[in-house]
Amino acid sequence: MNIKALVVSAALLISAQANANFITNGDFQTCNFSGWSLDTDGFGEPADTSDFSIVDNAGQCSAMLGTDNLFPDGISNTLFTQLDLSGVADGVVLDLSFDWLFSGSDLQTDDFSDAFSVVLNNGIEFELLLFGFESSSGTFTAQLDNSYDGFFLDFALMPGFNLESFSSTLTVDNVSLVESTDVSAPQTSILLAFGLGMIALRRSHTKKQGMPL
Repeated sequence: MNIKALVVSAALLISAQANANFITNGDFQTCNFSGWSLDTDGFGEPADTSDFSIVDNAGQCSAMLGTDNLFPDGISNTLFTQLDLSGVADGVVLDLSFDWLFSGSDLQTDDFSDAFSVVLNNGIEFELLLFGFESSSGTFTAQLDNSYDGFFLDFALMPGFNLESFSSTLTVDNVSLVESTDVSAPQTSILLAFGLGMIALRRSHTKKQGMPL
């Protein structure tokens, strides 16, 4: 392998490490809930999972939570995954992003309408990322660090309690948690040191062959 190929390989390796997704199956392209857990009552996987479905749009899959506000749906339905950031170094910035679509048949004009929330929690600390009770969609972005190791990322759909509260859905897709796209100083230093080492090696090899530099 020549020097140029070695440098390119090192750059690709560093890039691959920086772009590793800490969310398993965040794009739901397995077309199932692998890597995720479902909950309706706070006591683990529900026996009835009819409020959770995979939307398959010509092979492009996403997750959908639903509620029709009838018992036993009068409680929150939650899709969640636990973050393992134990391998993330101090000072490393992580970019969290996801797409959402919330729609329902409520009046959606008061606090008793169906609502959705996205939170980070570890059972003690609680951080609200997104909340709404009106039909909406978009892409959410935020930055995290390794202090969120062990936290759960929860997507919850909460039924309303008014006479006009019927049904709602929350669709989630492209959940991603990766190192920030800006190359960090340590990675830049590694690549620079590698490049300088290759230059020194080439010069040494050239001198041995008695060729001009």
